[in-house]
Amino acid sequence: MPAEPPNWYRNAWRSADVIASRRVFFMLGSQKSGTTWVQRLLDAHPAVACGGEGHLLDLLAPILEIAVGEYNNSPKVTVPLETEGLFAATRLLADGLLATYLHRSADPDNVRAVGDKTPETALSLVGVKRVYPGAKLLHVIRDGRDGAVSGWAHLKRQGEDGCFASFAEYAEYFARRHWVGYVSAARRDAVHWQDDYHEVRYEDLHDRPQETLRRILDFLEIEHDADAVDRCVRCASFEALSGGRRRGDEDTRSHYRKGVVGDWRNQFDAEARARFEAVAGSLLRELGYAQEPAVTSA
Repeated sequence: MPAEPPNWYRNAWRSADVIASRRVFFMLGSQKSGTTWVQRLLDAHPAVACGGEGHLLDLLAPILEIAVGEYNNSPKVTVPLETEGLFAATRLLADGLLATYLHRSADPDNVRAVGDKTPETALSLVGVKRVYPGAKLLHVIRDGRDGAVSGWAHLKRQGEDGCFASFAEYAEYFARRHWVGYVSAARRDAVHWQDDYHEVRYEDLHDRPQETLRRILDFLEIEHDADAVDRCVRCASFEALSGGRRRGDEDTRSHYRKGVVGDWRNQFDAEARARFEAVAGSLLRELGYAQEPAVTSA
């Protein structure tokens, strides 16, 4: 009589079955674009479990690919592993992490959509759709200049702003290394899966949170009513997340620093604006972000 498989094996397949019966989505976007805010909004809904940052396709999959490649290239190996085995291993490990997100929710049986929030997924959409063909892609976009201001504040909190000679130098770096690369890559690759791709503007969430959240839930095929949407917005409001501060009341020590739109106008001097727009001007125009004169801080 065959031996019973070990618990870890049965648990892996149990997680796979659990995730296969839910809507899977991946949230992505350039750093400091508001992905954490959207994660909190969605995770507050009883039918959604959203965790992060799993780095499932940008870190896990490449590591597994290297391991399989080294195995197959060994002269000792007479029967190399199939590519499908790499996909299967990635999917099983990813399902296990997504199942962890689900089981952390208040009512796992009621959860209908499970997602991972990892900004770097913007660079891995092809891999995501290979491993999860039916996955939804939720792209959070914010004016990159506000993202640069937020990123600079984060560096200062960490005591790492000394890596750059000035904010203007960092603004150019942020535009080149993060905002343009991430946003452009995601929008370029998403043309292949338009029905599974949805863009969320940070500014829309700020100005019309209920309406914007309803569109996200519709995209994820999650039933909702006005009360549920209002609860999510309250739970993930700047006031709730910041410990009671109002938008505009800045705390440079907090991840939830200020909660406003357009603060770049107060932080960018002429040099920062010129260096940022030299790299990102065409994308700013493509996305409809205004390119008006910046205010030089005193």
